Amino acid sequence: MARIHNIMGGGGGKNNKRGKKKNNSKYMELDDDHYDSNNNNNNNNNSSPAPSFGPYDKKAMTLFDYRTDHFDGDDVAQQKAIKDPTFMYAMPLDGNQVFFEETSLVARPAISFQECKDRCFTRLKYLGIDVTDIIEEEFCYIPMGGSLPIKDQRIIGLGGASAMVHPSTGYHLCRMLMGASDMANAIISELDKENKDDINLDRAAASAYHAIWTPENIRQRNFAVFGGEFLMEQDVVGLRGFFDGFFRLPLELWAGFLAGWPGLPNNDKHETWLARMWFGLNFVIRIPAPVALSMVGSILMYSLKEGAPLPQSVTPFLGQPPSYKYKDALQANVGDVAVKDEARRMIIEARLTEEVPVAFGDDDDDDDDAGEEKISLARDDVLTEQEKE
Repeated sequence: MARIHNIMGGGGGKNNKRGKKKNNSKYMELDDDHYDSNNNNNNNNNSSPAPSFGPYDKKAMTLFDYRTDHFDGDDVAQQKAIKDPTFMYAMPLDGNQVFFEETSLVARPAISFQECKDRCFTRLKYLGIDVTDIIEEEFCYIPMGGSLPIKDQRIIGLGGASAMVHPSTGYHLCRMLMGASDMANAIISELDKENKDDINLDRAAASAYHAIWTPENIRQRNFAVFGGEFLMEQDVVGLRGFFDGFFRLPLELWAGFLAGWPGLPNNDKHETWLARMWFGLNFVIRIPAPVALSMVGSILMYSLKEGAPLPQSVTPFLGQPPSYKYKDALQANVGDVAVKDEARRMIIEARLTEEVPVAFGDDDDDDDDAGEEKISLARDDVLTEQEKE
């Protein structure tokens, strides 16, 4: 999965598939006339601009504009926008400067940056919003979902490298900052030992991952991963219905889902299987019937395909996800132990210690022959030693 946006501003393990979130964002400088959304600007220089630009309130941020009426008359583009939806963020800044962002919430494969950019300008033109200057333009690609870090490794990832991006929303920064302290404390507790012989780097790495991916955190993430998969199945009508119901929930419920990490506001409404089940029941009764039926079908199909993760996240059954806790027996037996022991023994017993020069480049043939002869002699020496043994 991924999220894609073109941001503009002026004047923007098992489940190893990732969605993509893209956007094209721009900071823009707008013409004064565009603020009169009711077309009642009479060119009176003494009159104050209207409190909006197009349909967007000048004093508030618009989060999701999933309208497609700006494609009226272009059936091909409109059908494409219905099937592969994008939405507009609009955030007023100082004066006539506005931050616009045309975003694909989550898609697999990702919608192109150019598509987001084209839709952005088509929308603004239809709304009668005149752009006088583009101050900054940003292209953003956010991988979402995907597998958790591999267990029993010493390489420690944080943030996006540790799959901490919210699988349904693409939010990341606050989650990463909250997890960083827990991970750092886990590493310090292992490395800050009086007896340095007691330091175990494998245990330090395992503890670091366990600090951010406890079994309960994994269960909460699995719930959000399903959310991202469901959103990818929806056309623009389904997404309108989804978010209409979502924001009808009590604030603490929808805000807690957007946070989705221990320690962030209202996350306590999602930290247990019972809390997530309560959220789901409250949500499904608020969305349109076709979207609710689609969600029930997706729950069944996803559970059949992926197995335990979703039922595990909303019920007390099927146990806990595998833990990242350090296990001595596992660490000691990673890989083919017999082959590793044999390799160590042969390295220790190896008697070939002389450098064996090999000719490279454009050296003359004599040097090449000499190099080959030295290698051959060295190999003969090794064979002789082995025969002696």
